[in-house]
Amino acid sequence: MEENDKSSFLGKARERLMEAGGEVSRLKTEASQAVEDGVVAARRLARRSRYAAEDLIDDAVHRVKRDPLRAMAIGLAIGFGLGALAVWLATHNARE
Repeated sequence: MEENDKSSFLGKARERLMEAGGEVSRLKTEASQAVEDGVVAARRLARRSRYAAEDLIDDAVHRVKRDPLRAMAIGLAIGFGLGALAVWLATHNARE
């Protein structure tokens, strides 16, 4: 009787281990597919970002060629603004 209990217990344990192994295998497959999907999405995003940056550069080059004085004035204004901000931050931090 005791031998039967042990063998049935071992049989049930073996079945549970087989089920757990199948579950682990399924989870591993799902995880690898999720990682692969993430990599594909990241590559697509990088490609789209690169195309957007190229378009932005091309548009800027076109605008500078079309109206160079305006582009120089805008660049000068941005430079003065950034310089004023840097001076203000430097003197503001020195006072504190």
